[in-house]
Amino acid sequence: MIKILVRCLAALFIFILVLPYSSQAATVQSFKDVTSFKKEIEFLTSKEIIFGYPDGTFRPNEPIKRVHAVQMIMREMKPELGKAPNPNFKDIKPGDRGYEEVAKAVEMGIISGKGNNIFDPQGNLTRAEMAIILVRAYELGGIYPKGFTDVPMSSKAYWYISSLAASNITVGYPDGTFKPVQPINRAQFSAFMARIIEPSFQPKNVGIADTLLEALFDGDILDYDIDPVKPIVYLLDGSTNEVVALNYETYDAESVELDLPAERIAYANNKIYATQLKGKHDYYVPDKDQRGAFAVIDAATMKQDKVINIDLDPYDIEADDNGIVYISSGSGQHTKLVSFDSKTGEIISSQGIYARTLIEMHPSQKRLYTITTALSPRTMSSFAITNGALNEEQRSPYHGDYDLNKDLTISPDGKYIFNSTGHIFRSSATPSADMVYFAKLDRPYSSIAFDAEYGELYTANKKNYIQAYDYKTMKPIEQLETYGNVDKMFYIPKENILLIFSQVTLGGSTVPFTGLEKVYFEIEE
Repeated sequence: MIKILVRCLAALFIFILVLPYSSQAATVQSFKDVTSFKKEIEFLTSKEIIFGYPDGTFRPNEPIKRVHAVQMIMREMKPELGKAPNPNFKDIKPGDRGYEEVAKAVEMGIISGKGNNIFDPQGNLTRAEMAIILVRAYELGGIYPKGFTDVPMSSKAYWYISSLAASNITVGYPDGTFKPVQPINRAQFSAFMARIIEPSFQPKNVGIADTLLEALFDGDILDYDIDPVKPIVYLLDGSTNEVVALNYETYDAESVELDLPAERIAYANNKIYATQLKGKHDYYVPDKDQRGAFAVIDAATMKQDKVINIDLDPYDIEADDNGIVYISSGSGQHTKLVSFDSKTGEIISSQGIYARTLIEMHPSQKRLYTITTALSPRTMSSFAITNGALNEEQRSPYHGDYDLNKDLTISPDGKYIFNSTGHIFRSSATPSADMVYFAKLDRPYSSIAFDAEYGELYTANKKNYIQAYDYKTMKPIEQLETYGNVDKMFYIPKENILLIFSQVTLGGSTVPFTGLEKVYFEIEE
């Protein structure tokens, strides 16, 4: 089972909590003793979140009391007070100033006290406590992998402080510390609240990426596929030889352990198909001596339906919605590409290919594209499909004219074939127009994703940034910075989210984890 080290503290990254702030919206009281965070304090005053003292001061440098911080949050959130259960704190009781706000905050899960039925209302709020209550109150999410030198992972507040930083509410101190046990003063707490409510107050921080890092995993992911309907990514974890169904909204995960070693998976019509190896790929093993299998997994239950033994050493695998599985051989030299009926295990068709050929299904499921990995120069081919049967090979019109890497990706609209060298070819059901050179991106990549609806594509090349292109012109338009080096990307059109799997390190560690990052795109109507 893939180990989920941490998930973001909220599924949603809440940026817009109130209408955009206008400094001209109201006449705002200015406190005579406020110089730092003046605009933020005036903003909160205009919303009647803070009032100051009768003498016209705010006393910005005084530590904020725990009860006052809760009162400020409740004034901004405006929940109905007076009906919350008594939290039974010994030191704040019904009728006490701030009691109703504290009781409501306990009911809402924002605070829990200090143990032994103590809340300590007049105690000074520490910076760590501030992070906990603000993250809980406003459901802030995200992980800040750089971290702070004085906040170890063992700290109760670690993930809360990390979320506060990931949300660009705090930047810490110039020396890389956060000072978690230091009391926070009234001005600082006001500034943090204002940054959450009105993003224009947030500081410029070069350490904040364009992504939100939402989860970290410990596993060796060999292959990926994605459910076209459900918020599920299917992962092949090489460290445990399991297929994992990861919900990228809730971060719940289910898995099934495979009987034999697997290298690749394919998803189609609520089934997951996984290669099953019975030996090593070997150029000197002829077709007649090859053995292997493929597993069929029910994606709804994450249970293995069956394992079908085949007289083929499986290298790559694809499938269609009719339960037809296509497998290329990893052994021999001049070997086979075979289509199987996954219900019966029957061979439907077979075509000759070179060993260790990668295969890619066209979105129409009427053509299968291939690229050699063990030949120089590499070459592409296509096979038309009729009722699961592979028709005769259609070879690329080029042989060595374009340098190609070991991959093919078909655009979601089925128009183009992309290779990670940056070369782009047309995809067509007309043989004379198929695999014809179209264009080249300005740089190579290792992962690619498409926003077909809004006409953009995204590439990354094992580095901590993503290049966006205009899909019509194939010209670069902008770059997005990530926290980790990108391994794999998917674009989720329904949510307008770019889903990113990357290699992330925490703090000063050199041990990478698999991170799940997201870019949330705002779509203008």
